[in-house]
Amino acid sequence: MNRSRWILALGFFGVIFGGTLAFWLVGDGWSFLDALYMTVISVTTVGYGEVHELSSAGRVVAMVVLCAGLGVFGLVIQQVTSYAVGGALGNAVERRRMASKVAGMSGHTVICGLGSRGQALAAGMEPGGCVAIERDADSEAINRWKRQGGVVFTVDAQNEALLELAGVEKAAQVVVAAGADETNLEVARAVRHFLGRDSKTRVVVAIEEFASRDWFEDKLHRQGIEPIGLREQSLLVLARKLAMEQVGERSGPPDDPLRIAVQSSESMLSELLRVLIMVMQTGGSQKPEISVFGCGKEFVSLFEARFPEHGLCCRINWEEGEFGSSGVASQSPDLALFAMESNLRSLELAERCLSRHPEMKSGQVVACLTGGGSLKDLAQGKEGKLNTEVSPCVVSVYDFLSRTEGIVSYAMDDEGRHLHEQYRANADFPVDEWSGLSEFHRNSNRLAALQRDVYQLVWEKWRGQTDETTLLEYLAESEHMRWMAFHVMNGYRYDEKGVSREQRLRMKVHPDLVAYHSLSEEGKEKDRENIRAALR
Repeated sequence: MNRSRWILALGFFGVIFGGTLAFWLVGDGWSFLDALYMTVISVTTVGYGEVHELSSAGRVVAMVVLCAGLGVFGLVIQQVTSYAVGGALGNAVERRRMASKVAGMSGHTVICGLGSRGQALAAGMEPGGCVAIERDADSEAINRWKRQGGVVFTVDAQNEALLELAGVEKAAQVVVAAGADETNLEVARAVRHFLGRDSKTRVVVAIEEFASRDWFEDKLHRQGIEPIGLREQSLLVLARKLAMEQVGERSGPPDDPLRIAVQSSESMLSELLRVLIMVMQTGGSQKPEISVFGCGKEFVSLFEARFPEHGLCCRINWEEGEFGSSGVASQSPDLALFAMESNLRSLELAERCLSRHPEMKSGQVVACLTGGGSLKDLAQGKEGKLNTEVSPCVVSVYDFLSRTEGIVSYAMDDEGRHLHEQYRANADFPVDEWSGLSEFHRNSNRLAALQRDVYQLVWEKWRGQTDETTLLEYLAESEHMRWMAFHVMNGYRYDEKGVSREQRLRMKVHPDLVAYHSLSEEGKEKDRENIRAALR
């Protein structure tokens, strides 16, 4: 019950008690029950008649009770009617029904927000192992989730009573994807405060803007909150899939660098470029070439300020005109991705790419939609089957957030930890345990684990056509480029002065951000050993 309802209830009972006491005091020979009865029939305006003849003082009391009670009782009737007719009563019953389902659950996932991200996460989970919280009671996603047998509560996720009903204290994790980054932070802090620092429940908050995530990562981690870019996580798995498809199309190391064409809304472009640069490093020491279309000067300036050394591991051609416009280079790319705010624009650009470059295969042209649903099914063809002869590959931005492929920080946590323990065992200097690492270094290990499938496919597919020693060196060069790409796309710069290891993380500098051939033999051997470990 909110504060206004408490005040109204206190006012109503105050009038009843005050009127009863007044009638009892001024009435000659009145019992307490007589006084209470007179007060109730006055407040409710029933008017069955006076139980005793009223004195002048009694009439004054009656008038005061009538005036005070009429207003308060009218408000009570209004609230009760609103509660019942407006659906609050039904919501309360529904909430209790959902709570009874949650009572038997343990180790489940609580998702705060059933927008595109929340729906994609929920889609990969069993309804019996997931509880959703959605503030918008009119959301169609609520009905879909209920039809699947899922549990959903339709109130604010910061409501502590609701958190208790949702069983967050027994949950394995709470994933907050309720809205904008700032909103998610507020909700995540409320959840962690409710749970307490000693709780084993994992609290994960979606922060999509890289700069915000980078700034908050370690600060939030110390408070028991894990920031994560759900869009980045899905794009990472998509990029790995595309990298493996590119490898599958080749019979050996390529002679030319990988060429990628991109046109995207600026809200997604930075993250999309970061992911492509970090993952699409399968060309040895050759830098992938990325042509970015329809891009404004302000975005370019911001991107280059955030990632000043991106040129160490990729070449970006910034094109103000949109893809396919006259005067823009039209060389056929190896891969093209389109992710506009309008899904129809993304599809239009993808179709334009196939029409301008008919030699490209459908899997090389990707239209990333901001949601799924009927438009995606329609774009893929009848019954969701893609016509591979004429249509681009159509995916939802969050298609890859299922529990199986998963949030990369979940799916790759064990593998990343294992990689770090291997490195720690072979290092000739003290190295922190996994729990003592910064989130940056944990992510570095997780993404190194994510790339293992790509290296294994390269080795399996190409070693028949390439000498194994040569192929190992090629993969070591690719691994060094991938390592560099991860660093520079997290804002790192080349360290010319050789600062201490302790200062590197704070200053975001590193001395090994150089070409593979410029590394010492010891440095090259580290990359070779990483490849050998990936192939075991």
